Amino acid sequence: MKILFINKNNWPHVGGVEKHIFKLSQNLKKEGHKVKVLSSDGNGDYNINYPKIKYLGLFVIWLQLFKLRKTILNFDIIHINDVFIWYLPLKLLHPKKKVYVTFHGWEGKYPIPILSKMQKKIAWILASGSISVGNYINKWYGIKSDYVTYGGVNKQVDKRFTKIKNSVVFLGRLEKDTGIKKFLKRLSVYKYNNVTFVGDGVFRSECEKYSKVTGFTDPKSYLMKAEYAVPGGYLSYLEALSYKCKIIVYPDNNLKKDYWNEIIKNIPIGTRLNLLPSWQSVVNTYLKLWKVL
Repeated sequence: MKILFINKNNWPHVGGVEKHIFKLSQNLKKEGHKVKVLSSDGNGDYNINYPKIKYLGLFVIWLQLFKLRKTILNFDIIHINDVFIWYLPLKLLHPKKKVYVTFHGWEGKYPIPILSKMQKKIAWILASGSISVGNYINKWYGIKSDYVTYGGVNKQVDKRFTKIKNSVVFLGRLEKDTGIKKFLKRLSVYKYNNVTFVGDGVFRSECEKYSKVTGFTDPKSYLMKAEYAVPGGYLSYLEALSYKCKIIVYPDNNLKKDYWNEIIKNIPIGTRLNLLPSWQSVVNTYLKLWKVL
């Protein structure tokens, strides 16, 4: 089966969406499927470029996808990650061609802008099937995806590690919606033995006042040492659990409270590695959506 993923960015660009698609693709290829990626960061098998200008940029994307339409429509499965609006003209021109979508998250703006809600609802209506990374998306955007996932973990993690007592690692974007401001406030009154920020964002300079900021990189070596982890999202939460980190979260609005309450209820803090979702289970969810399983 020939599968095309359409993403804004692609691995090795580091991020939760990018790792999700990378791991998914790896496992699909092992099963004999042919997987390609179309992205806008130069890391895809097919690449588009567009000016970062509102509306003009989107128009350029539509033109470029139209030029690639024969290539795109030749795939058995077209699966879009968040950026369904890129594909919208092709969907209107070829309404019978099945296309699927994964909603990976929210836009980081609270309250959620009406336009953002409209875009997700249109994508959900026009798609042949959908997956939400977290049921909170269905609640807050007024949609009802076919499946819900949280991502997966590598079940073959290195079990030979020693934790540094009272050490902590922050994982993810250094942006307000990930709880970084609340974490920095805690650091101003509570002293950890060791603090590392594995990520980047607008609060980088403030974080550097407290400790090392690595930028976006593989968190494995830091998770192996950290007693505590502050995950920025679901995937880093699962990865932290796989290395037996104690979890601290800092929701700063009602949406993020739902976000964290949901995964902690379904995959509690302290869940053992063998009980965490695998990437193969994520693959199976996609195959069910595509009606392959």
